[in-house]
Amino acid sequence: MEAAERTISQILTEQIQYQIPAYQRPYSWEKGNVEQLLDDVWEAYEAADEEYFIGSLITIEREKGRLYDVVDGQQRLTTLNLIFSRLRDAVDEPAKTELGRRVLPRNALTGEEETPRLTLRQRDQNFFRRFVLAGEAVSELLRKEIVKEQDAPKQRIFENLEVIDAFIAQHDQKTLKLFANYLLSKVYVVFVTTSSWHSAYRLFSVLNARGMALSNADLIKNMLFARLGGDGSRSGELDEAWLELEEQIGIERLDQFLAHHRSSTVATKARKALHEEFEPLVVAAATPFSFLDELNTSARNYLRIFRNDFSAPAARRAVRSLRRVAFEEWIPPLLAFLNKPVAEMHESEFIGLLERITYQNWIRRLAFTARLTAYFQLITAIRSGKSADDVRSIFRANANDDEFRTLLDGEVYGRPFAYAVLLRLEEADQDESVTKDFGGKITIEHVLPQALKDAYWRERFSDDDHRLWLHRLGNLALLAGIKNYKAQHFPFDRKKQIYAERNNRVSFDTTKPILSAEHWTKDLLTTRQADLIDRAQRIWSVNE
Repeated sequence: MEAAERTISQILTEQIQYQIPAYQRPYSWEKGNVEQLLDDVWEAYEAADEEYFIGSLITIEREKGRLYDVVDGQQRLTTLNLIFSRLRDAVDEPAKTELGRRVLPRNALTGEEETPRLTLRQRDQNFFRRFVLAGEAVSELLRKEIVKEQDAPKQRIFENLEVIDAFIAQHDQKTLKLFANYLLSKVYVVFVTTSSWHSAYRLFSVLNARGMALSNADLIKNMLFARLGGDGSRSGELDEAWLELEEQIGIERLDQFLAHHRSSTVATKARKALHEEFEPLVVAAATPFSFLDELNTSARNYLRIFRNDFSAPAARRAVRSLRRVAFEEWIPPLLAFLNKPVAEMHESEFIGLLERITYQNWIRRLAFTARLTAYFQLITAIRSGKSADDVRSIFRANANDDEFRTLLDGEVYGRPFAYAVLLRLEEADQDESVTKDFGGKITIEHVLPQALKDAYWRERFSDDDHRLWLHRLGNLALLAGIKNYKAQHFPFDRKKQIYAERNNRVSFDTTKPILSAEHWTKDLLTTRQADLIDRAQRIWSVNE
């Protein structure tokens, strides 16, 4: 490994070409990153600083002194190409030719374009060459297509070109030429070269350990390419398989998916960084291609969960309910089931049981490790090919219907599950084909108020009655809008008027019986409590 300080002029020369290897992430710098770089270099230029460092450029040397793979520094190097391309387009000769040879040189005799200084990933290179290096204008139609397809790398390039254009528009040609000269001669990087895939992998690991901006997905991808051993004949094929994964999931959600996939495969709590947990899985796979095939299948099933893409209405309702839960440990067992379905067990049955055990364990306030026990038992049974009856027995063994009912029959208000439970109870008596999604602000209101200030309430409830009923399901109502603190101590008739007005905006079936009651009494509370608990038992009991 070698490291040396180099000016931008020394790294962007006619002798050197850079390529972004397939295992690298796509270009991802946002407008703020580019604005910061331009502002920082401009301040150094105005202050006439003798040198300004912008970080490191870590490479694998493919051909001595000529061709390099970029391991780290892609974002800065690509952005420099954007800046010099736009500066070239903004100035006249001979500065135009001088800057042009830093990004896309031309044959002096024929005028034809030669090999660019930087080659991006295959998917982005044609766009980069045409609309950055060659300076073609991006049409409005193409821009709309990029936005429509959510092609993030191209969108970032286009947006960052606009930032650079705005910067250039503030200065005259003389200033731009002087600024370009400062960039080339006074701005430095630490240029690091190594010689092998294995060295690159170690560099990735070191960079990650030091908190550099490498995601777990980057490191896992690098493992796969390292496993390929630098076989250039198949690297394009592997890159396409990884691109399929990125396009399915989206780069911003990739680490999250990979964590769920890992749990759905090994059924153990993670004890190391995610990329370290993946290393034995990559090593154990027959080939990196078989590993990615399995990963892409899992990604398609993860998206089914994410989009609630299930044919059975009961399954969609259960998944909608699960997505209200405050944790996501239920996703790996469902992912395991979708990746390897259990014979004679329909997915709607599994999802229904998964909702039941998840809510029971949430309401029973089981700790993280205790919740994982049931989920990991399910994953292990599914992965080992156990029967449907074996899987059902795991749900039954981890359920406790009596404890669940007792706790739900107690104080609910203020518990993390209160909203989710009340929203799910809304659907209890509806046909499974009915979908109820509630947007906007929803509040939980106490019918019997939190303080017995009004005579209406003091006549009907003692202090002991008040403590008994205040925070239980029977005394709670879902309403649209922000919490109405002014109305909280009003007598029942006045409260009903307020509730009716808000329930006209968003109708909650569990709130309607309150509006039809003449008075709010202990007998009515007892009846409503029993009804809601019975509904909850029908929804979430496992053994009954």
